[in-house]
Amino acid sequence: MSAHGDPRVTAVEENLIAQFRLLAGTEHVEALPDDDVVAFTRDLAFPLFNAICGARFAAGSEARRTAELVDGYVARGLPFLWWATPSTMTPEMDAVLRDRGIDPRPEPGMHVRLAGPVDAGLRAGVDISLSPVTEELVAVMASGFGFPDFVVEPLRLALADFGPDVLFHVVARVGGEAVSTGSVFVTGRTAGVYNIATVEPARRQGLGYAVTATLMNLAQRRGCTEAVLMASEMGRPTYERLGFVEVCQTPQYMWVPSP
Repeated sequence: MSAHGDPRVTAVEENLIAQFRLLAGTEHVEALPDDDVVAFTRDLAFPLFNAICGARFAAGSEARRTAELVDGYVARGLPFLWWATPSTMTPEMDAVLRDRGIDPRPEPGMHVRLAGPVDAGLRAGVDISLSPVTEELVAVMASGFGFPDFVVEPLRLALADFGPDVLFHVVARVGGEAVSTGSVFVTGRTAGVYNIATVEPARRQGLGYAVTATLMNLAQRRGCTEAVLMASEMGRPTYERLGFVEVCQTPQYMWVPSP
């Protein structure tokens, strides 16, 4: 259970950290050998492939261990991400990160019980269906998030390593054209909703709501009893309409080298 004793927070934390742990075990990144943190690197200038999560350092070692990790990543000169959760970030760790100019970007961890079907509110001409990990899926995802083109193929290969029982995806099409995506990562009875992305021309048409609702329904049919997600500022109102409530903060500390 999380340090806060709230099982909803535990669900948010465990789902997020489990993803990082699985990615760290693939051939697509090089995992650090440390047993008190999930951390990996790759010679790719993109934070998700140079990331730290799930740090649980021994009492009294938090500042030292944080400095060791951060300084090592900075020395590599590639953008990196430290994704924190309530039980994996302490004031001592936060102080070290801030001292190096790495301030957190607030991001609410949200939770909802899956208690029945959700109306996706699909309008005429919109089709949402399950999708394998294809270049089309990842290209829409990357476009929606503003990822650079060089990330598409490495991300496709990484996602393809997660079996459909663990990670499944949907694509929304308007007039046959793929314009929005979403994914669910399953841990036990928890459905982690991720990668809700819509290409710029198709935004503000209710697609994010429809994709998220569809994923919630699919997850419930697969036996999940709760859903969690980390919300962007833009997406939060949509998730609240679907019943999600903030239960914790999952801040991202991002370092990008100076031009």
